[in-house]
Amino acid sequence: MRTKHLLMCLAVGFMAVLGWLFYARPIPRLFLQNPSPVSTTSFLPVAQTNSTPGFKTYRNAEYGFEFQYPEGWKLEENSFRSPFSKFNIIGVAPKEAVPNTIVPSMLVNIVEPDFAARASLGFRNLGATTSIVVVGGVEGTRYEYDLSGISQISINLPFGDHRMLLGASKQHENTFNQTLSSFKFLR
Repeated sequence: MRTKHLLMCLAVGFMAVLGWLFYARPIPRLFLQNPSPVSTTSFLPVAQTNSTPGFKTYRNAEYGFEFQYPEGWKLEENSFRSPFSKFNIIGVAPKEAVPNTIVPSMLVNIVEPDFAARASLGFRNLGATTSIVVVGGVEGTRYEYDLSGISQISINLPFGDHRMLLGASKQHENTFNQTLSSFKFLR
């Protein structure tokens, strides 16, 4: 119990530092008007069947999306509280005892557009490589970068009045790509 409390405190502290980093610095207008070119275009295949053997389907009617994920994984909704996040899901890999809210195995996060813009700027500041990606028929930007020595993948997609940030540690890239290939927007 004490470990879980410590992890939650660390997660809240990490989110506060990220919020401060992204909100304390102004976004250069050049970034908003003329983003740097992306390197390649990547289209993830769309799953052709309704169900993949060994996978479960997560459906969120409120926000209008669904995706498949491996049966051995757990999903936790709203694992962290943040004024920037409207809704979030952390994917917990089978070997993890508790969800890692700082560097999750997989993440779906619906955020305010301003936060997503600052996060993208932060990824670029970390030296991220970028590419265009299409997830569920929606075009977005994929970032690959290292955070504290851990290779990460983040995808920034438009999502109505918000943005959807999808992410995973590079260690779980194959599972992440399988999940992304099944992603569907229901609206």
